[in-house]
Amino acid sequence: MSAHPKMPKTIEELQAALRLGSKSDAEALIKADPVTEAARMYLNRCLSSGSTRKQLPDWKHVDIYLQNKRMKVPVRGTLEQEVAKDCTDKPYELLPHAGMFALRMMDFLISEKGEMYDIPLETDKIRYPRDVQFDRCIRIMDLLGFLVNQNREMKREREEKKMKEDGWI
Repeated sequence: MSAHPKMPKTIEELQAALRLGSKSDAEALIKADPVTEAARMYLNRCLSSGSTRKQLPDWKHVDIYLQNKRMKVPVRGTLEQEVAKDCTDKPYELLPHAGMFALRMMDFLISEKGEMYDIPLETDKIRYPRDVQFDRCIRIMDLLGFLVNQNREMKREREEKKMKEDGWI
């Protein structure tokens, strides 16, 4: 589960990618309960499935996946239930898990606590109403990429520390 090379690796890069006002806003976002919970679920499912070597899905694939799922939602079901079913049925595919992360982040970003982190495109750059949704999906996948990179770095540091403690280095 590796992030694209263009994904933010530092908090400053994340701040710029999400168009947040300050570094402290970016730090507060990654510490927000809905973000940490969604990231924990994504990482636990994807790390336990052995998908650590796969590339994160592109935002376009996540958006198309969610659009297709919206069209197939049963009358009495929800989009989240439909995606959760895919996560269970396809535990080794990253796309449903990335879709679930995106759904949780979209819910958070439109909530009262999350709206301060949802910095949309400038109005002169919006050509179609769908551009706002595309932009949000891009920013959500940037956030996921950052969290994956952070997790990988922490894991690497733990392994290096363990190797030093065990006398391998």
